[in-house]
Formats: sequence, structure tokens, C-alpha cells
Amino acid sequence: MLTFFDCEMAVGSTGFDLRTAKTPAELLAIMDRYAISDALVYDRGAYEMGLFDRHDFILEFCAASPRLHPTVSVVPPATGEQPEPEALVGFCLAHGIHAVRAWPVAHSFPFDRYAMGRLLAELERRRMPVIVSAMNVQDHPWAHTPPWRDIRDTALAFPKLPILVHYTGMLQGRSLFPLLETCPNVHADLTCVSFQYVEEVAARFGSERLVFASHFPQEDPGYYTCWVNYCGLDEAGKRNVASDNMRRLLEEVR
Repeated sequence: MLTFFDCEMAVGSTGFDLRTAKTPAELLAIMDRYAISDALVYDRGAYEMGLFDRHDFILEFCAASPRLHPTVSVVPPATGEQPEPEALVGFCLAHGIHAVRAWPVAHSFPFDRYAMGRLLAELERRRMPVIVSAMNVQDHPWAHTPPWRDIRDTALAFPKLPILVHYTGMLQGRSLFPLLETCPNVHADLTCVSFQYVEEVAARFGSERLVFASHFPQEDPGYYTCWVNYCGLDEAGKRNVASDNMRRLLEEVR
């Protein structure tokens, strides 16, 4: 049976009509329903309110199970909203946080080497993945347009930094495919998915370039599990997309 490593699940309070999991037991039950073995989890309330120094809730939540892996959001170091990059990344490693999230659209900042460079350099040194999401606080998940130019320039400037693009959006293949071709350190989620999208990406760039993100509770995990379960890849390719790619990226964090 194919199992999944979900690299985006939200928990906690929300100001919108979303059915977030409020307890670890509730989230684990949802994960079991969709054969999700592990998940990178973030604090939905902190994301919505733009809080970048509230980590106690997500750390306590994820401490309940080794299947739950905490992540935190980041912003440009110059704003002073977080510790200096070396201290911030050190804090993350000390508390089992092996990936961070950047929401340049929702939190109004450029994801480029000028605004984010000092932090990205430290993340690259530690091989810590940064998840770049085009999601806004409240919008339609298929209407996103990631900051492609910023992502490309950043990926080229920090070639050993794993970058995961979330909410690649619909009709974005003409922007995504050149990025995958040019920047081997960039990985994409499945929100660009359409007929044979998974097969096409795997054939052109390798199944190692895709990661599974359910975006729960913004979306139903079953929508994306079916694309992997029933795609035309062989079993090794399916496992790459479902879980192995994410596990490998996290294992390389040092």
C-alpha cells in the first residue's frame, strides 16, 4: 500500500471556515484515513495573523507523535521580527524543525536574494528546505501565480538550497517547466496537476522533482492522493512522489 509524507497540513485556530485539526489525535485520525504516514505541520492561526515568533503551540502539538513534524514561517531578516538567521536556524534544528515556510504573497514580501539572502544562505548551509507558497490568506487555490522570477533567481543564487514551490496554480506549466529545467534544486507540489501532469514531469525531469502536499484543510487530501495512486509511474516513481522525495530532503538537513 502506498503511504504519503504530506508536506503541508495546518492545525490550530483559524479565522475562516476551515475544519482545522485542533488536537494531535484529530489530525492523526485524518492522516490515517488517507494513508498519510507523516506530515510537515504548521500553525494556521500564526500564519493568518502574521505572527513569526509564536512557536510553542506547534512544537507542543507535534511533540505528541513522531509522525508530526513542526515547521515555522519566515520573513526577511531586516524586519527584525525574528532572530538573526544563524540563531533562527539554530533554534529550528534544536527543536526538530527541519523545514521552514515562506508566504511572500500572504505576508507581503519579495522572495529574492536581496530581502531573504542572509537567511537563505544559512538555510543553504544547513540544507534545510524552504517551502515557498503562493497561497494567500483567503483565495481560490487554483488561481495562484507564484513569484516565478524571484524563485528562479533565488534558486540560481543558492543552488544547494532545496526549494519547494507550493500552489503552483493552474495553467502555470509554461512557467514551472522552465524553472524545473534550469534549477535542479527546485521541487513542485501537485496543485498544477491535470491529465498526465505527474507522468509528464517525471518523464522530463524525473519523479524526484515532485512532492506531495495535501494543503489540508484548505483542500481534501484525497484529491492529491488519487493523482499519485492512479498515475502511470512505476512503483518506485510513485513512492518518490508520495513520500521518498520528502524524506530524502529532510534526511539531508544537517
